Amino acid sequence: MKQKNNLSPVIILGAGRSGTKFLRDILGTSSEVYVIPYDVGYVWRYRNEKKPHDELTPDMLDSSIIRYIRKTLPSLTKNYPKKPRARIFIEKSVPNTLRPDFVRAVYPEAKFIHLIRDGRSVTESAMRLWKTPPEKSYLLKKLRYLPLKNYPYAISYLFNQIINKITLGKSIPIWGPRYNGIHEDLKILPIETICARQWKKCVQNTLSQLKDLDRNKVIQVRYEDLMRDSNTLESICEFIEIKDKEDVIKNYEIKVNRTHSKKWIHSLDKNQITLINNEIQELNKAVGYS
Repeated sequence: MKQKNNLSPVIILGAGRSGTKFLRDILGTSSEVYVIPYDVGYVWRYRNEKKPHDELTPDMLDSSIIRYIRKTLPSLTKNYPKKPRARIFIEKSVPNTLRPDFVRAVYPEAKFIHLIRDGRSVTESAMRLWKTPPEKSYLLKKLRYLPLKNYPYAISYLFNQIINKITLGKSIPIWGPRYNGIHEDLKILPIETICARQWKKCVQNTLSQLKDLDRNKVIQVRYEDLMRDSNTLESICEFIEIKDKEDVIKNYEIKVNRTHSKKWIHSLDKNQITLINNEIQELNKAVGYS
């Protein structure tokens, strides 16, 4: 069996609520794949915890940070059963959509799966997450994966929630990736625009920073295609060279839920749709959504 620090990295990039968790977990049913079962932005932000946003750049790295991230990420699969044939580990922390160049500087050998979903669907779903605080049980489970060196991030996270409530008058914490300027936007913009802008920034940064990668290093897929049938998943398996793709596809057919398509049409009123379209319509069309 390969040592876990020799596993080949595959990074899933997608705005929050784009289906990255579903894709990660389905690929993780392969006997050749380990997955990190939670977003672990705190690992990527090691020694950059004080930055007020997630748009980290390669100049914020040094050799010790790179060494720490490369050692820590594979180790976070430690609670998984052993897989003697495992060759790959998959990671999908959503804030990485704002910093692909940073991720590439840490893992120049990585393959990337860019998962895009209709920005209106993402925004509607994200709005609900902003209004629903994470369950304590989820946070406690995630805490199991927090290395001691990353506890400054946890402290910083709690401090930021207190500051948000005092200075911004917010009763809910920031949910999802923090683009540069989100704290200022929160003072003046409605939640519809904030969530739409999160999607736009994530998609823009990922498209821009991956555009020069070789085709054997990046694949772009649409959530809607992934949910429609298994053809897209089969292409992804071939891209990351999973040999037991039949087992993965079998699990996909068991777990896929196709009932969430275009929920935004029924959940948002005209004013909300207008606010969202004002922010994302141009990019949404550019990536294939009318």
